[in-house]
Amino acid sequence: MSNLAHLLAAYRNHPAVKKITETLENQTSATRIQLKGLAGAQESFVVAATALHSFSVAKGSPKEARSTVYPPPSTFHLFIANSKEEAAYRFNDLEGLLAGRPVHFFPDSFKRPAYFDDINPTQVLQRSEVINKITSQEKGGVIATYPEALFEKVVKPEVLAQSRIEVKKGETLEVDWIIEVLVEYGFERTDFVYEPGQFSVRGGIVDLYSYGNDLPYRIELFDDEVETIRVFDPLTQLSERNLASVSIVPNLNTRFRQDQKVSLFRILPENTVIWIKDFQFLLDRLQYCFERAEQFASKLTALDSAELREIFRDRAFLFPGDVVEDIAGRAMIYLEGRN
Repeated sequence: MSNLAHLLAAYRNHPAVKKITETLENQTSATRIQLKGLAGAQESFVVAATALHSFSVAKGSPKEARSTVYPPPSTFHLFIANSKEEAAYRFNDLEGLLAGRPVHFFPDSFKRPAYFDDINPTQVLQRSEVINKITSQEKGGVIATYPEALFEKVVKPEVLAQSRIEVKKGETLEVDWIIEVLVEYGFERTDFVYEPGQFSVRGGIVDLYSYGNDLPYRIELFDDEVETIRVFDPLTQLSERNLASVSIVPNLNTRFRQDQKVSLFRILPENTVIWIKDFQFLLDRLQYCFERAEQFASKLTALDSAELREIFRDRAFLFPGDVVEDIAGRAMIYLEGRN
């Protein structure tokens, strides 16, 4: 066992962490825990050690303590940092400590938090990946985020499920139909795909870059039957792995109306544990983001990008007051002074 694993095991067996997990296991809607005296990476160790207790395993088994690949979790832990930099730092810590477990970074959609003039396509993809995994693939894990990312609402799970296209090996897929659907979903037809939202068709080969995956898919057809589905590298064109099915997700920022979106809190299960640095700072920062977004939206013109205009068309943003309502029934752990 590495020194890091030894240290994590020590945190997991610490009386204070055991007390936290016992409290969470018997949690009610009013569960509130305040932690004091943590500095630097200690926060990461406590979050990781607590998250490990919530994984659906036989707790405390020797095999589990020796392994860095853990069984599936059953609870989400949402860590809300005060800034993007702090959230990224905590994400890197948790990803290293929980190797083999689902740990995600949930960013905002822009190049600079609360500056709405430049969209960051990579971060838009990251947001879509996280939402896609929460709603369709995973039953738990750890998510690191920050106020500006929570400010933007996300698509309701039931709406996303209706919009998600499933393609399976051995099933029939008509090329004309998939082209029509992809265009309707805002995908752009290109000669070669290299970024999310693009697709190409060459004979019986359909390449598409879904907004919910970090690499594009290559679907090979024999007549109208899906013969193979592969994930490939757009730079080398080399296949990385074969798949039995794929889930195609449209652009979650621009495809859906405001009434089809909710806060991230609403799509996370009721037993989600919220770790927060400063609750009042979160509310204040959301109010700041709202005021900046309103100012920016009032200055949008036809000369601005269509994607920006779509994002601000319905003002699908989170009000500070909504947060209080959304987290009322969630367990919360305060990492600094409680407000």
